[in-house]
Amino acid sequence: MASFIHYLNKKSKYQWILVLPPWHRLYHWRSTNIMQDHLPWSLFFNVESIKKTTPVVELHEFFQINKLRSLDAHVTLQHFNSFEENPEYFDKWEITNCKGHVQSEFWNLKNLTYTLSLCISFQGSSTLLAEIIEELQPRTIIFDHAELALHNFYSGKEYWAIRKSMQFSNNLHEVAKGFKKKYLKQDYMCAHLRRRDFVYGHPNNVPSIKETATQIKDKLNLLNNIDTVYIATDSSKEEFLELCEYLQDYKVFKFIADEETLNRYLDGGIAIIDQIICSQAIYFIGTSHSTFSFRIQEEREILGFPVETTFNCFCGDNNKECTQPTKWRLVE
Repeated sequence: MASFIHYLNKKSKYQWILVLPPWHRLYHWRSTNIMQDHLPWSLFFNVESIKKTTPVVELHEFFQINKLRSLDAHVTLQHFNSFEENPEYFDKWEITNCKGHVQSEFWNLKNLTYTLSLCISFQGSSTLLAEIIEELQPRTIIFDHAELALHNFYSGKEYWAIRKSMQFSNNLHEVAKGFKKKYLKQDYMCAHLRRRDFVYGHPNNVPSIKETATQIKDKLNLLNNIDTVYIATDSSKEEFLELCEYLQDYKVFKFIADEETLNRYLDGGIAIIDQIICSQAIYFIGTSHSTFSFRIQEEREILGFPVETTFNCFCGDNNKECTQPTKWRLVE
């Protein structure tokens, strides 16, 4: 959406601003004893850095600007019914009847209302959203299911400029720095092990714990004088301890937040601390198809690490020669 705002502001007579929606409990946030709703972006990111490339405001800032005025339009994007019957793909949209449940309340906020609500069958790239805005002529608009819009400018110069501006918060960097200073005093390798649903959903790309340890050992043996590995994982405690047993000849570390740190930065912040530490490792190996691994690869590309130390992934037990990640290189 940030790229779309750039595009929209080039062709519109108005200066459009992207409102950053609050973070709510994600599937991966498993702590149940802490409140993880209505979280501002500033908890996780340096919003001032983002503002240097893209006009954005947090939701609470938008309320200060817009007061209690209703939004002009609420648009729910949905797929065309006819796609299976006529799979020929081309950009198109049309106002139509709503299919299924339409979300009427966002983030449990009673004060976020709108004057017009409609459903639009949508097929195409994000720039096509500009036609909808041109048709409706709103000053404020919310798109639900905006993920249906395809990325126009992925991996280009503008994409990377925006991506580089998405810096993690200074507080999270300080926590990661403190952990590294205390435990990772020399060069280390980082391994991201995506487990849970990936074990069943991607069996050809997710090895057993024993095979994971074997592949980590193989990588460490190729690295000169490196005997330390940092583990970022969503595995169970039992799986992690099993991995440590297989790697008992090496120094194995994992960030485990104390109660104060968890209450302050929540599950999302702990995940980012993992990403920061992995992005600064001398070598990284991740999990194929994992967005978490992909973001670490992007961070490492921004930091300038060699390609061969960044774009690597585990292979399944019966898929030892699996395809390695696509090398999405930085464009400046």
